[in-house]
Amino acid sequence: MKAETWKEIKHCQNINRWVSLLFGAALLGTLLYAAALHAAFDAAEYYEKKCSSCHTVGGGDDVGPDLKGVGERRSEDWLIKMIQSSQSMISAGDPVATQLFEKFKRKKMPDHDLSPDEVKQLLAFIQQGGPVEKPIDDKPATAATPQDIQLGQELFLGSRPLANGGPACISCHSVGSLGPLGGGSLALDLTQVYSRYEDAGLSKALRKTGFNIMREIYVPRPLTGEEAFALKAFLFQADRQGQESTGFQKKFVFLGVGGCVLFLGLMDLSWRKRRKKTAKPSHGGLS
Repeated sequence: MKAETWKEIKHCQNINRWVSLLFGAALLGTLLYAAALHAAFDAAEYYEKKCSSCHTVGGGDDVGPDLKGVGERRSEDWLIKMIQSSQSMISAGDPVATQLFEKFKRKKMPDHDLSPDEVKQLLAFIQQGGPVEKPIDDKPATAATPQDIQLGQELFLGSRPLANGGPACISCHSVGSLGPLGGGSLALDLTQVYSRYEDAGLSKALRKTGFNIMREIYVPRPLTGEEAFALKAFLFQADRQGQESTGFQKKFVFLGVGGCVLFLGLMDLSWRKRRKKTAKPSHGGLS
């Protein structure tokens, strides 16, 4: 065998060896990453962060249904699909999902970006009894005084800052006709949130929200018990007093139209003045 041919064979063997090593390293890295993701999922922590603000396990229906015994009532496949995307189930016409949606006043459960295996871990945690429920010690909104309602309004509008530094509710929400522009439009109008959540559910939502953006903002800056009750009292009154405002967007439409009319009026006035100047006869002529 010629020396040159032997060198080519050795070169090819070296390349194959390196390709095999790289492929093996990539495969090992993928397996380790998948194992890390699997190990990182904590069903108890996930339930506390994402589920506990709307559900109980054995404490009765809340904002959403009581999850005790849900594994016996529904199939595992149905539960996986429902937890991953309840609205997809409703849009597809699933009768049970639609019935639950109507029963709980059409409140939308957020989608959960979980793998089937992670949902199974979450269901196993619920099946084992779930978390130890800590009852929220709060008075009903009907017991609120005018001072409580006034405090809640000030906290909502931001004229009185929250004790732990959280932003005022009006930054993202509107309620009734409060505020010169009706409040924020990043989140839902809260005029009738009391009717949607009822007293206990609203207390829970204010103390322990499950919505991602609110968790990021308020977990480090939680409401005090007094603030949560005052806000609930104010929202209870708003619910009883009126309909949801047509809102921030509609007011901005009127402002936009008004501003456009004003701008066109000024442009027309300016143009008329210019035309008068150019229409004046010039002095002098042919000599």
